[in-house]
Amino acid sequence: MLRIYDDALEVVRRLVPYVESIRRRQPSLADQLDRAGDSTVLGIAEGSRSAGKSRALHYTRGAASMDEAIGCIDLALAKGHIARFDEELRQQMKRVVGTLIKARRC
Repeated sequence: MLRIYDDALEVVRRLVPYVESIRRRQPSLADQLDRAGDSTVLGIAEGSRSAGKSRALHYTRGAASMDEAIGCIDLALAKGHIARFDEELRQQMKRVVGTLIKARRC
């Protein structure tokens, strides 16, 4: 299992308060954010037991899902559903994406 798996789980934990805040204003966006986090973690888990093109596909999907989560946060900020977002958490999300992009090439 990639070490980034634990980081992705931590991101999901830290996103919970944002998901709940967004849910009060736009439930569909909150659900999408929640699913994107789940999909990232599950993609890492699936990829860790796969090989070759299958592994790369799971890691690519995991990275795309975390990018989607970042997009959900950006939309929530733009729409005023949340007033601010933790920059350290955003950077952690970007690290997950970067690590998965690199891991898919291995």
